[in-house]
Amino acid sequence: MEKNHKRGTRSKQQMILIVIIIILILSISTIIINAIPNNKTKEVSYVSNENILENNENIENIESENIIAENKINVIEENLIIEEVNKIEEPPAKNVGGTRYRLEVNCEQNVVNVYEKDENGEYTNCIKAMLCSIGPATPMSGTYSLKKYGGWEWKGLFGDVYGQYATQITGNILFHSVPYTEKYNKASLEYWEYDKLGTPASMGCVRLTVRNAKWIYDNCASGTKVMFYSDANPGPLGKPTEQKISSEGNYNSWDPTDPDHNNPWKNYGKEDPPASKENEIIENVEDNNIENNENINSLINDTKTNDEVTDNEEISNAVKDNIINDLDGYNND
Repeated sequence: MEKNHKRGTRSKQQMILIVIIIILILSISTIIINAIPNNKTKEVSYVSNENILENNENIENIESENIIAENKINVIEENLIIEEVNKIEEPPAKNVGGTRYRLEVNCEQNVVNVYEKDENGEYTNCIKAMLCSIGPATPMSGTYSLKKYGGWEWKGLFGDVYGQYATQITGNILFHSVPYTEKYNKASLEYWEYDKLGTPASMGCVRLTVRNAKWIYDNCASGTKVMFYSDANPGPLGKPTEQKISSEGNYNSWDPTDPDHNNPWKNYGKEDPPASKENEIIENVEDNNIENNENINSLINDTKTNDEVTDNEEISNAVKDNIINDLDGYNND
């Protein structure tokens, strides 16, 4: 009986031990199973956080780019507005450079056109047209600048002749008057060359009247642009004319446009003023006096020859009375 009792006790103890072992195994399994999902969740959670951070950065970048783009658009719009305002409120830019005048030489028409700078700095206003003569060496195109160096009131030219009011264009090419045969002698003009103005006649310089050469000499500063071109159209003011002087023998040794006060052309075409009546009377009286004196002398000589001195004195007195009466008559007219 005791043996059976002991065996029963051992069996119960073994059963309890097995149950405890099973419980322990289940507990450990449960712990292990719970541990595994938690690690995965943490891993997933970590990955999700990274994605969220990355997405947030992308969103911030997008927002920053949008802000930058909006700022650029605003700047562009502001600039456009400023440009439009400037177009309305500000006048166009003016050309502040350049000299007052610009000279254009039409080689085909032998005309020099003078343009004056307008308020916008453009040479659009033709104020003067000058008849000229060019030559084989004259530039047919191109733009040059006047080189004044003070200029020359008289300048020796090719062919042992001289020009007044010479201004250098380029090299040996000058503006100057029609040639003179003697330097400083304004009465030595080559009048036959003067009549050629408006046609090619020089060696290469640009010949002008004294008046026009002096105008360029006096008014066009150093650096004034001179353009050469050829066109059938003489220019805005047309082709001017100048007086022909070869047939005017008493005047043609001078340029008619020379402002010199000794220029004989100043009296050209003027008639001598008619003599006054008083001058006529005086001239007539003087003529009568001369004639009467001749008569008196003749009578005196005749009377002396005939020894009739007394009678001659009477005659002389009578003649004198007649002269006095004649004078009184003229004075009363």
